[in-house]
Amino acid sequence: MPKGRLDKILPFIEAHSISAETLDHFAGIPWTNQYLSNPAYRAIPTYGRVQKPDSSEDYLFAQTMNTPTTIPHFLTLQRTNFILPPESPKGSITLGTERRTTPYRAPEYPDCIVLVELGASGLDGHSGLLHGGIAGAILDETLGLMASLHLATLSRTGLSGFTASLNITYRAPVSTPGTVIVRNWVEAYEGRKWVCRGQIVDGSDVVLTEAEALLVSGARKVSL
Repeated sequence: MPKGRLDKILPFIEAHSISAETLDHFAGIPWTNQYLSNPAYRAIPTYGRVQKPDSSEDYLFAQTMNTPTTIPHFLTLQRTNFILPPESPKGSITLGTERRTTPYRAPEYPDCIVLVELGASGLDGHSGLLHGGIAGAILDETLGLMASLHLATLSRTGLSGFTASLNITYRAPVSTPGTVIVRNWVEAYEGRKWVCRGQIVDGSDVVLTEAEALLVSGARKVSL
């Protein structure tokens, strides 16, 4: 999850534009265009896809995995009705401890949907298949972005966010090259602790990889 600088995310969205090439790419794919044209969502510039001046922050997704053979297109859709669920009672936050046999049930309108184009070979583990570690990194990145967008709307400043745990379940191989979406939502939160879930899904709505994360918010210096 992105660490610090959450105060800059909303100004970043206002100051940056979305790549016309990326918009055209996903608009040209019928099943991703359904999300792009859905009035329940708005496309926003993706904070982690732009390298920050004089810093290595976000270098992984802004540079290393921003090439024709890795992830050439990455587009974030934020729900227009972007609100948190009611805060959970104190002490009620828990994480699943047993392996699930079925995927999590996603909300009808997840908080964020990220459209992702996977290139050929650059992120492969087995030939033609996305490396499992990269799938985990994509989930961590998108879950962190979603939580950061929520945190950025809070009245306090100077907040940071950290991934405390990330439990990943691999349900089916992710083919490369290919197009997937990542849907993310806040399952519950209590004070500084947030339980968030995300799923990598293909065009047939098959859940390929999913994760449950415990994210912790607080001041810039946080001890986990």
